Amino acid sequence: MNEINQLYQKHVEHELTLSQTKENALLHKDKVEIKILAFLSDLGNVADQSQCFSFWDKYAKVDSNELKEAYINGLQMLLSVGFELHVDALKNQIQLENNLSLPKQFLKVYESVLKIQTTFNFEDYQNSIEDYFSLGAKLGFSFEDILAQYQHTFR
Repeated sequence: MNEINQLYQKHVEHELTLSQTKENALLHKDKVEIKILAFLSDLGNVADQSQCFSFWDKYAKVDSNELKEAYINGLQMLLSVGFELHVDALKNQIQLENNLSLPKQFLKVYESVLKIQTTFNFEDYQNSIEDYFSLGAKLGFSFEDILAQYQHTFR
């Protein structure tokens, strides 16, 4: 099992313990949309913490711990979107694309997540996951850092 799927499976286990109802078998588009909105809010917080669009205070120091925490919060919500979509497993990523500027990578994540809202399909969700991990790499987080921080949240 690949590490990204391992992380996702851990999240699914967590979601299942939180919701013990039988209605989880149905796709609730309203719930998916609300979680997408929550993710976009988290993503905006990551962008704000990164200060990638700071026009006035170019010398403000980015707090890497707060940035990583905001990123992990977004990851949790994005994984929760996958849970609502009934995603069984995530594909392994061989290499993360990292050739866009940081603001363009944020916009790419926004676009790919908004596409889920209209299609509700696995490929669009997988693309969003890949884009979000590419954003993490662009922010300077290794996959090992992300995995360790995410696992720390469940202890």
